[in-house]
Amino acid sequence: MNRPSLLLRLRIFQIRFTASLFSLFGARSTGRHLFVWLRNKPWARAPLDFCIGFRRTFPSFAAAQAAASKFIPAGHEHPDEVACHTSIAGTVRESDYPVLFFLAPLAGKIQRVFDLGGNVGNLFYAYQSKINFSSTMNWVVYDLPFTKPLGKKLAHDRAETRIRFASAIAEASGSDVFIASGSLHYFEQPLHEMLCSLENLPEHVFVNRTPCSQGSALITVQDNRSFLVPCKLHSRTAFIAGMEALGYELQSEWPVHERKLWVPMYPDLSARTYSGFYFRKKL
Repeated sequence: MNRPSLLLRLRIFQIRFTASLFSLFGARSTGRHLFVWLRNKPWARAPLDFCIGFRRTFPSFAAAQAAASKFIPAGHEHPDEVACHTSIAGTVRESDYPVLFFLAPLAGKIQRVFDLGGNVGNLFYAYQSKINFSSTMNWVVYDLPFTKPLGKKLAHDRAETRIRFASAIAEASGSDVFIASGSLHYFEQPLHEMLCSLENLPEHVFVNRTPCSQGSALITVQDNRSFLVPCKLHSRTAFIAGMEALGYELQSEWPVHERKLWVPMYPDLSARTYSGFYFRKKL
């Protein structure tokens, strides 16, 4: 990847510095109220959006990606992202334990798990170290195409035959468990819209490590330093309502203190922690 010009590097530095200042100020009550007021003033909104560049909000993922690509073209396919997920395969994090708590009693009955955005199968290896899944269970991972050969190689190296990789979300139909861990915010479409296209809904749905807005949904760009990716803070209220409309009941909800996602101009809607949810289909 070509090194960006000095001018572009200075602009990226300025965006990050300004976004950090806005976030620091917005964390205070005075700053929060000021940003709510300023973003509704046309004379202030345009220059403020310019100052924070790719850290502003966007009407769609396409618009966010177009803006991000002007600064850093790399996204999820960046080697740093791939290496990170491969290196943590099998690592259990603090926020995994609520899922494990609810998953453990079901382990003997689970025959099929669909893992949305599961990269190389990280969760399977992590959870398998804590839960003894059946030898006949299938763990199906759906992610970007470039992760599939990496995941297959990892499974081969670990002599693991229970994990495979899907080509479409439709393959989630009929699964016992549907998991979206650290991935839902990278999908623009709400989860209930993805699920409603399935012929047979999963009985159990876990959503973990995702940022939510306490108001309306927001689309922004997540700055991972070496790469930028569009992401969405789904509205918590709309998310739960959508799942309930599909016939699910919210069984539990928990904060994920490992991560936060701050949107500089929207301190009132930013995710101070990520969140986790467990839904079960009504009988």
